[in-house]
Amino acid sequence: MNARMVKYCFVIVLSLVVSVIGRGQDEPVKNGFVQFFYPNGQVSSEGIMREGKPDGYWRTYYVTGVVKSEGKRTNYLLDSTWNFYNQAGELVQQIDYKLGEKSGYSITYSYDNPLKPGRPTVISKELYLNGKKEGNSFYYYPTGELKQMVYYRDGKKHGLAREYSRDSTLVTVMDYNENYLVNRERINRKDAQGRKQGTFRDYYESGRIKREVNYLDDQMHGYYREFDGSGEIVMAIRYERGKIIEEIDEDLRELLDMKSTYDEQGRLIFRGGYIEDKPVGIHRYYDTTGTVINAHLYNENGEKISEGIIDEQGRRMGAWTDFYTSGEVRAKGTYLNNQQSGSWTFFYRSGSIEQKGRFERGRFHGSWTWYYPNGNVWREEWYLNGREDGEFVEYDQGGQILARGQYVNGEKNGEWLYQVGDHTERGNYVIGLREGEWKYFYNDGILKYEGYYSRGNPDKKHKYYYPSGVLKEEQYYEMGIREKNWKKYDEEGNLMMTITYRNNREQRINGIRIKLPENDVTLIR
Repeated sequence: MNARMVKYCFVIVLSLVVSVIGRGQDEPVKNGFVQFFYPNGQVSSEGIMREGKPDGYWRTYYVTGVVKSEGKRTNYLLDSTWNFYNQAGELVQQIDYKLGEKSGYSITYSYDNPLKPGRPTVISKELYLNGKKEGNSFYYYPTGELKQMVYYRDGKKHGLAREYSRDSTLVTVMDYNENYLVNRERINRKDAQGRKQGTFRDYYESGRIKREVNYLDDQMHGYYREFDGSGEIVMAIRYERGKIIEEIDEDLRELLDMKSTYDEQGRLIFRGGYIEDKPVGIHRYYDTTGTVINAHLYNENGEKISEGIIDEQGRRMGAWTDFYTSGEVRAKGTYLNNQQSGSWTFFYRSGSIEQKGRFERGRFHGSWTWYYPNGNVWREEWYLNGREDGEFVEYDQGGQILARGQYVNGEKNGEWLYQVGDHTERGNYVIGLREGEWKYFYNDGILKYEGYYSRGNPDKKHKYYYPSGVLKEEQYYEMGIREKNWKKYDEEGNLMMTITYRNNREQRINGIRIKLPENDVTLIR
């Protein structure tokens, strides 16, 4: 949790238990509605007392009158969802309780997302059972992308934890035992030149490994393995610098029965391995000159997964077809010097096209089109040497545009448009960062938001509007730092609140100076 969240997640004991010796009460109220007050006369908390103890719905306030927390008690114990707010009245945390203990999700929000200035972004989502973390908890980057997923058992980290990059690539896998880190493995990483290095791995939703590939300088080097959902290996091929050098896993080689077929002149026309009469690994077919004219690649279950030419040096050449293990065609294209080249088409199991485009030296190049299973276009994009370069358009299944813009050398550039739920967003990028004026419009064309960005940071004045067109909120930034007066209005256009910022910190709310020590409160955990 970042410092700003810690600052605003005030001691729940103070907010929830409520000091029964509050000022402003001549005699304690044992039953019924009660209020407690700050020295300036502002209500500090209010709720129902039963037999001298807080029960039912309670609410606490800052000295400025802004709500600090609210929720209910059942039989004096914390119950259901409690909400906690910062000095600006923004929701910063929601915690579920049952029988006085955290039970359910605790969700923490931040308002520092440069892509959604002033709007809430979830930065953590933790699951509790009987007051202790249990199951998967989720932690996010300030811009909203998943950063970590951690598994807890009885309040302690236990089992696998995963770390993701901002583009959702899994980059670190950690293994915990009762809160102790026993192993950490960095995977799916590229070097400064953008080349794959080390282990790349995909997982099933269950957490089991689906595919594992080792790379050296962007070429497969070491074992390529695929696993089924139960964790059993279904294919293993060893590569050296991108070339197949061994058909099957070494553990199975001693079981392998190599078979060869010769023509009447004694020339080799077929060679391949079998285990208990099941074809395994590479099966090559030769012409009368001894040249490989075709090859079938089988996994350890005897299922054909690819067909094409694999020469004696393990290089893929010419026309190539990949198959699903159930037999349907998965992809068709060509290889040149062991790299995908020319036109390729990928298919769903149903046989409908999933995507099609061109490769050059093993990299996406030129126009690529993706399709929904019903055949409608999903995405159209252009590549240059493996990077997005040119126009990009994404559609929903009905053909309506969801996103449209330009890429230059893998980065968004120029004007972009997004259709997001109830509104459309328009603005410009420079080298992947928002730049200049951005505007959002409700679906009926009424302006929802307008603001300025500089190198990806919100800058200058930002305004939000109600669907009626009435001004809802005004904000001001200096290169991502909140400054000056921020104003909130009701739907009639009446000013409801003014918050004064200096160097990203609240200084005044409705003219009342805020003085909070750095260690003003901490959240009970």
